[in-house]
Amino acid sequence: MGDTGPESDPTASKRPKLQSTTDQPQSAVRCKYFVQRKKRYCKMTVGTGKEYCGEHEPTAAEPVAASGADRIPCPLDPKHSVSAAKLEKHLKICNARPPAEQKPYLVPGINCTSSDDEQPEAAGREEKVTKLADIPPVELLELIGKVSALYESAGPLIKEESPRHSILADELTVEGYGPQTLKHLVQSSALLGLAEQCDFLRPDTTFVEFGAGKGQVAYWLARIVETAPLARSAVLLVDRASHRHKKDNKIETREIVQRVRADIADLELHRVELVEAGAGRSGVVGIGKHLCGAATDLALRCLVRSGTRGTTARGCLFALCCHHRCDWRTFAGKRFLLESGITRAEFESIVRMVSWAVCGTGRSRERQQEDDRPDRCGLTRPEREAIGRRCKRLLDIARLRYMERHGYEASLKYYVTSDVTLENVCLVCVKK
Repeated sequence: MGDTGPESDPTASKRPKLQSTTDQPQSAVRCKYFVQRKKRYCKMTVGTGKEYCGEHEPTAAEPVAASGADRIPCPLDPKHSVSAAKLEKHLKICNARPPAEQKPYLVPGINCTSSDDEQPEAAGREEKVTKLADIPPVELLELIGKVSALYESAGPLIKEESPRHSILADELTVEGYGPQTLKHLVQSSALLGLAEQCDFLRPDTTFVEFGAGKGQVAYWLARIVETAPLARSAVLLVDRASHRHKKDNKIETREIVQRVRADIADLELHRVELVEAGAGRSGVVGIGKHLCGAATDLALRCLVRSGTRGTTARGCLFALCCHHRCDWRTFAGKRFLLESGITRAEFESIVRMVSWAVCGTGRSRERQQEDDRPDRCGLTRPEREAIGRRCKRLLDIARLRYMERHGYEASLKYYVTSDVTLENVCLVCVKK
């Protein structure tokens, strides 16, 4: 006999549909916390008799018994809160807890600077950062002219490439994938296609995905290693965060994959188990699909350092993005900028101007139909976008020169079209 109770009803466990985000939620159903960044109320449900979900419950400024609040900021990471009654248990499993033992491949700040790109006049000096709006128009136009001259002197920079790897051919035809999922799959396929063109997909290679996140690129790399004749190759994932639903958990051949939780700034790559000399692999290839700003420079230094410690760093493929998050202390191309007459203060202005290329108008949707008047420097929006792109490429040229000084053939390539993403340039470095 079949069950007739509520447990057998497939709809019994489903929650009722939530009301529109434009309406203020009822305290019995929805959290009353208004998320300013998203311009709506929190969608989490609340417990009986409560007005806020666990994350948005007001924290206790005084002892819990006096305030009646149950949540307190986590001592390890105040960005999230925890029930005061469960604090001891939470501290044992919190992702922000320090490692039980210091790993041999972690050396704090080892990749932040290097002796060959730091000059005495630039080292150890703090300068006040000036907003673009506070720079006189004459000075800003002078800097723009300097950037344009350096950009023009570099000659043709970017090669048109938009390759694909056959390993994702079937995946890209799956119906039902949304635009965001397809975008990431196309980017992964293009990066792996470039790796194939550069002859990186060889046996006895450790493929290192920097800033791996959930490991989508590493997953498809592992599939290539499993299906192609890439004997004794392996895949290493590096990320400083602990992610749920990691794609690399689905890799069946577990001995060819390793995930390392580390900040790239602290990573000595040659000491990681899959890379160290005793592992029997002859080369390392770095790859990154989303290395924001300074993370790209840290990864470049990490590879260069590993090449001086007995590891053969054969090259890298880094999709470039978020130039506005570049930092002077960690930037790999300081020597080129200083030799070209770009000071630290001018560098800080350049990393702000890069946003002109990809961040739109800066106006609300209601005002986007207004006429495009020149700004205080007499620049129209298309002119500002062109300047922003030149600023991005100048920073990339500095990175190219850094890698060339260390024995690599370096180039920039469009690895996907701009309709996939505006950040569609890839840095390709191959050891000479």
